[in-house]
Parts: sequence; structure tokens; C-alpha cells
Amino acid sequence: MSSRPSAVPAIGVSAFLALLTGAGSYLASGQPLVGLIGLVGALVSGAAVLILLREDRPAATGAPEPVPAAATDGQDRSSLVQTCIYVRDRVTSAALATRLDQALAQVGVRTVEPTGERFDPSHHEAGGALPTTDETLVGTIAAVEAPGYADHGVLLRPPVVTVYQRRQA
Repeated sequence: MSSRPSAVPAIGVSAFLALLTGAGSYLASGQPLVGLIGLVGALVSGAAVLILLREDRPAATGAPEPVPAAATDGQDRSSLVQTCIYVRDRVTSAALATRLDQALAQVGVRTVEPTGERFDPSHHEAGGALPTTDETLVGTIAAVEAPGYADHGVLLRPPVVTVYQRRQA
């Protein structure tokens, strides 16, 4: 059972008190502007009280509600992995990039850099093409523009690659 009063009677009481405040200010000063300012001020303070009495807000107990660890562990890990990948993509320091790669590897996330492999659109994203006259190179990956990431064998993000393409005559 809630110990907070209902907001419906509070709205009526707030409006009634605002009218009394505005009328009293007008009668005491004889100036309509002072009465209007009193009315608006009382309405604003009444609205503030109503916001504090909102019933859809849980009552503050002082302690945060416990969250089951099993429900958040996977989400927290996924969020941290995605953040590390985001930072890794943007860091300019080779030392920091290496350290991030090591940290990701420690939790089972490895970089995917398939230079020299056959291009597979289900595992790679083509970012560009490089013309070649060597028929054995056509369809293989020439360079990795942005590494991909795999978490325990599950592809999180495909690598963006440049693929050798047959040179047009």
C-alpha cells in the first residue's frame, strides 16, 4: 500500500490555492499584475509538488534494486567488447592498439585479417578493388582496410578488404 496521496485531489487543491494566492495578491496590492504574478507562481509551485507526487515513479528506498548477475553478464561483456573494438578502430597509438588487441584476445575476441585468402562475401566486406594481370590473384584479398573481429569463432564484424580484380584490357 502506497503512503503517497493521490494526484487527483492534489491537482484540485493546488489550483484552488493558486487562485486564492492570486486573488489575495491582487486585493492586497490593488495591482492586477501583482495578482497575476502570484497566481502564476502558485501554479508553478503546485505543479512542482504534483511532479513529486507522481504515482508512476517507484518510491525511493535508499538502496538500488539488485539486478540478477546472470541477466547482465552477457550484456555487459558484449558492451565492453563492442566499446573496445570501437576504440581500437580509432586509436592512433600503435602501443594502445596492440594493448587493446591483447585485451580482446584474452577474452576470446580475435582480429580477422584475411590478406591472401579467397574473397568470401559471407565473411568479408569489399571496400575496394585492385586491378591485376595475374590470373591466380583474381578474387583474392590484396589488403585489409579495416580488420574484422570474431568472438570465439562467431563473426562480430566482417573485415573490410581490397580484392584483386582482373584488369580490363
